Amino acid sequence: ATAPAVEAMEESAGPDGTGAEDAVEADEVEGAAEGEDEGSTEPVLCELGDFVLTAELCQTSHIRDFVLLAQLGDRICTPEVQKMSPKELLRIASAFSGLGLLHPPLFTSLAQALLVAWPEGKAPATPELAVAARAMSAQRYRHEELFGRIASHLRSLGAEVVSPPDALSLLHSHAALRLGGPGEMDGELGEELWCRLEEQVLADTKLVGPEGLTELCYVLFLARRVDEERGLPLVKQLLEKASPDLLKRSDAAIAEQPALHRRLLLLRSAMRYLHREAYKDLTNDVQHIFRKVHRMEPPKKELRPVVSFTRKLSKVLTKLKIGHLVKVDRGPFTLDIVERDRKLVYECNHFDRFYTHSIEKVAAMCLQERIVKAMGYKVVQVPHWQWNRIQHRRQRMEYIRMSRYYAVKDRRELAP
Repeated sequence: ATAPAVEAMEESAGPDGTGAEDAVEADEVEGAAEGEDEGSTEPVLCELGDFVLTAELCQTSHIRDFVLLAQLGDRICTPEVQKMSPKELLRIASAFSGLGLLHPPLFTSLAQALLVAWPEGKAPATPELAVAARAMSAQRYRHEELFGRIASHLRSLGAEVVSPPDALSLLHSHAALRLGGPGEMDGELGEELWCRLEEQVLADTKLVGPEGLTELCYVLFLARRVDEERGLPLVKQLLEKASPDLLKRSDAAIAEQPALHRRLLLLRSAMRYLHREAYKDLTNDVQHIFRKVHRMEPPKKELRPVVSFTRKLSKVLTKLKIGHLVKVDRGPFTLDIVERDRKLVYECNHFDRFYTHSIEKVAAMCLQERIVKAMGYKVVQVPHWQWNRIQHRRQRMEYIRMSRYYAVKDRRELAP
């Protein structure tokens, strides 16, 4: 995209992204017509800001060609990034995180640039800190120095100046990266700051609404704080506060919010299978909400082709004459492969289920594994780095056969 083309796309795109593709088509037609009349013209070199705008337009128009977007990220990842303003850096981070593209080199450069732009003693606004933490969390990137700087600025500013939505976003980002739980890298936020941010979220429950209260419950499960003496009573309190508003909503109103529907299903499963006694002690309103969402028709999902990893593993199981189902819905989860005659789950753990530059599974997948095991399933782990090293089909069959054997016969419960 050239600079004039990018400007034309920006002007013609609507607030919801409609019109951007039409602008591209019109620009191509116009360019072809000019080429016929005037001959070939020299391309206009794009500046770094044009690439940033292109990424934002792709996000708005839901264009997710990962190959081209990765090349776009490579073009942005230059030494010039260090000279950009914090606002432009956050625009890049938000655009690529919103597109769902994992690009560690780009976000390493962005993190280094933000560290330079946010030195000690020069704290930015709290919404900027929340945006940076959210973007790094979406990238599964635990940049310890950047999160240490964010925690330092939050302590200098004081948790009182953080708005409830930003406080909730910060807690969610740290919990998803395992930076806020007990024993998790000692928790970058620290116990005191974590509790103060929790208090900020609860300071105005009307502002965050039942969506925010249920999200905080989910954050506590991600951070493994529900197992503490204070965590479980807090989850009960949050669910009780959210229940009056949720009871007033119809099934259609809840179905219109897939994220809320899935989160309620996950909280039901977590309380029912991980904390059975506490689940029985919940109020009638909370239990009624859980039964209500459990009996609702699941929201329609966009049909997507099965990824190559799962498809190849399914073929191996077929050759082993093991009956199985692919992409099975169990409560809030969509399991990769489930055996038909045995409570056995196969997890095709691709690179997006691990933290960047790590072989440690993300917090969300660890929570899913805990709940699935509590449901009575055995889990066969198939990490991508082991699967890709095995090139021969017969070796893959033997690898899956032995992995299945160990999962079935091993009586130990290994905490994920």
